[in-house]
Amino acid sequence: MFNKILIAEDHECSNLSVQKVLEDLKIPKVDHVYYCDDALSYVKKSLESRPYDLLITDLSFEEDHRKQIIKNGRELIKCCKDASPSLKVIVFSLEHRLGVIDLLF
Repeated sequence: MFNKILIAEDHECSNLSVQKVLEDLKIPKVDHVYYCDDALSYVKKSLESRPYDLLITDLSFEEDHRKQIIKNGRELIKCCKDASPSLKVIVFSLEHRLGVIDLLF
């Protein structure tokens, strides 16, 4: 079972539904961020003490007023796996194009 999970999702309603499921599963530590750059920062910071077991992320993030280096979930997954190779990832997305999904494997 996972003990420490990070959710990267920019739509609050989706984020809250995932958080509720994790709460029902009694996951002890769940953090959430709305930006990819923040997610990578959290993953790197967690390596100093207790790393995340799981990243749950969307593939697409909408641009807004805040400038981001990491633009989407695919880039985020790569950066997080580079920083923490044992990190498990679940993609929570409405993406339905097989080509995009195949690239994740």
